[in-house]
Amino acid sequence: MKKLLCCCLAFLLPAVAMPAETVTIPFGTTVFCELDQQVTTRQKEAYAVQTGDIVQAHVWKDVWVDGHRVITAGTPVYAKVQRMKKARMAGQKGFLEIEVLSAAAVDRTDVALDGGYDRSGRGRMGVTIGLAVALAWPFVFIKGKNVFLEPGAIFDTMVRASTEVEVSGAVSPPIQVGGETGLVVTIPYNEIDLEKKIRELPLLLHVPEGALSRASVVSVNGKEIQPIQVRVLGDEGDDSYRAVVDFKLLSNHFGRGMNRFEVEMGEYRAEILLEIEF
Repeated sequence: MKKLLCCCLAFLLPAVAMPAETVTIPFGTTVFCELDQQVTTRQKEAYAVQTGDIVQAHVWKDVWVDGHRVITAGTPVYAKVQRMKKARMAGQKGFLEIEVLSAAAVDRTDVALDGGYDRSGRGRMGVTIGLAVALAWPFVFIKGKNVFLEPGAIFDTMVRASTEVEVSGAVSPPIQVGGETGLVVTIPYNEIDLEKKIRELPLLLHVPEGALSRASVVSVNGKEIQPIQVRVLGDEGDDSYRAVVDFKLLSNHFGRGMNRFEVEMGEYRAEILLEIEF
């Protein structure tokens, strides 16, 4: 009877609501998105797209501002094909631009976004023209490549204008990948020259005290691969180490858009997003 009485009193008491707080999502905040469908410029395929078509995608990971989750991972985004061009004869490559326009914040406020996927197929026009001149006119019928995107392709967008949203009063700062006492891997982008061919991808490893051991890349985009050795170059102090991984071997597993991979060291694993679009 006492337990029943306590339950009844609990239902009768007024609910205590958590105080709401207004947080501003700054202009330029990065929002990573993930494609949910196949997309191609090749018009013979069932999943071919045209300019203006709506494309299914979602927010790839939570967006945090001042310790508050302002946009939740998995939230659908409004995306469409801004421009496209199918591959043509004479080696002209296909072109595809997917623009993400908006996503809903945690309070359902519409957050305007700018950016998306913007890449071309590999052109062969130079080769075609050379063959046509050197050999014979039929070579002008060599066709360029179309663009193909698979579900899971990741690309980045940014918040177009500072936007205020209401969030819960409770602050829950994001936990760093690998945990505070686990393995943390970062990429020093300032050391990468995109104008030159990347032979080795530089990495910075922050290792739990006394846990330094052999490290390898063991998965790419969520799929297990034959381990690729991560070569440790030197000690940077404070349990941090400079390292490199063979970029050619790693990129053999990449898809279009941005790619993510996991580094394993002993019992620890850390996932890294390579913020370079392919």
